[in-house]
Amino acid sequence: MYSLICALAAGVAVFLAIGLPWKPGYAILPAVVATAATYYLLARRNSKAVEALMMKMQAELQQNRSDNAIRVLQSGYPHCRWVFLLRSQIDGQIGTIHFMNRRFDDAQPLLEKAWVKHWIAKGMLAVYWFRKHKPEKAFEILDHAIAANKKEPMLYGLKAFMKVKLKDRDAARDVFIAATKKLPANEAIATSLVRLQNGQELRMWEFGDAWWNFHLQKPSEKRLLKMAGGASKIGAKGAKKAMYKG
Repeated sequence: MYSLICALAAGVAVFLAIGLPWKPGYAILPAVVATAATYYLLARRNSKAVEALMMKMQAELQQNRSDNAIRVLQSGYPHCRWVFLLRSQIDGQIGTIHFMNRRFDDAQPLLEKAWVKHWIAKGMLAVYWFRKHKPEKAFEILDHAIAANKKEPMLYGLKAFMKVKLKDRDAARDVFIAATKKLPANEAIATSLVRLQNGQELRMWEFGDAWWNFHLQKPSEKRLLKMAGGASKIGAKGAKKAMYKG
């Protein structure tokens, strides 16, 4: 990463500038400060540039111009040379756009590269493998995503829904019981647990309209009208939460 190289070079320069004419011990702290400050400033500048691209991407999605949104994000790749994890965030974001547009095979390799904190991308990746009849792989991905994003109710909902589809309602209940320990005040989780305990079907839309972007169910015409203009925000929202801050 270029930011780290530049930061180390700055630290060495400060160390030599102070340590050679004086005692080397006097130069350690200034060198560490120079290294950290240089890396922070360079990483922050590049991260901010990508955040601006995320805003442009969202505007393109709101106009239903997915291909333009992808091109906007791809223009951010040069910044990835400067910041750790930035490439995985952009790849994951492009993957979510492909997935929302049902280009599942295009989405999969990018979602695989996504940072685990981008929970939407990892949730979509789990759905991809579930649709490919590989539930063990889907649950492995979800477990890693949940471990990194304990406060995201949708991940628990996805896992429980898959368990129900596999005719394992007891395991689905266990998922929601575990979720209540992390999110005791979440209404969607609490309601879903009660419905399972009463032998009722899950109502996954209670987790929010973002649910439909995972393509495990089809919304009604009424819900499609409600979602118009809003569903495209899910990817940008998830990426903003996961964005490395330098």
